[in-house]
Order: sequence, then structure tokens, then C-alpha cells
Amino acid sequence: MSAPVNPADVLGATESALAALDLEDEDQAAAALALRLASALDFEESGRTTAELAGKLLATLESLGATPAARKAVLPKGGAPGDSPARTARDDLRARRAARAHGAADLDAAAP
Repeated sequence: MSAPVNPADVLGATESALAALDLEDEDQAAAALALRLASALDFEESGRTTAELAGKLLATLESLGATPAARKAVLPKGGAPGDSPARTARDDLRARRAARAHGAADLDAAAP
């Protein structure tokens, strides 16, 4: 188990959460947004603005799979990350794209 989270260090907690994820290049904008929102939250004093920023940060973290609810939504009950049907389909698409990029024939091409 990790150290207790300091509620005054939202940026530090967000950095730790993002570091634990296997983010792709296409996830970097969302990760940067999460860091920006977390940084703003650390210095915000208005309760209303804090609530708005916190909601936006939570939504961004969910989109990256960095919340318990987001992980539960993509993992089968009791499953490991490798068992995720969504991850398997994504991996399959990446493999097919890589094969096409290296000269493999398109799977949908009609036989000559």
C-alpha cells in the first residue's frame, strides 16, 4: 500500500496516478490537461471553482482509466488488466496496423 495522500497536493497525487498508467502518445493531451487542472486545484481558494475543477479533473482521469470506476468498467470481475476485452481489441488493432505498415497484405483485400 502506498503512502497516505496529502489533500493539499492534488498535483503530486495526479502525477503519481499518471505515472502508474501505460499511456500512449495519443493520451498525452489528456494527461497534460489532468496535470494543469490538478495544479490549479492546489492553489484555488474558491469553493465553487474548486468543485468545478475537481469535476473536470475526475472526468479527465476517468477518460484515462485512472479511477477505480473507470478500471472496473473495462476489467472483467476479478480480472487482471491483460484480461480486459477492450484492451485485447485495442492490441489487435495495433498489431494489424503495424503489420500493414511493414508491408503485410491487407486482410480485407480480395484475392487476385
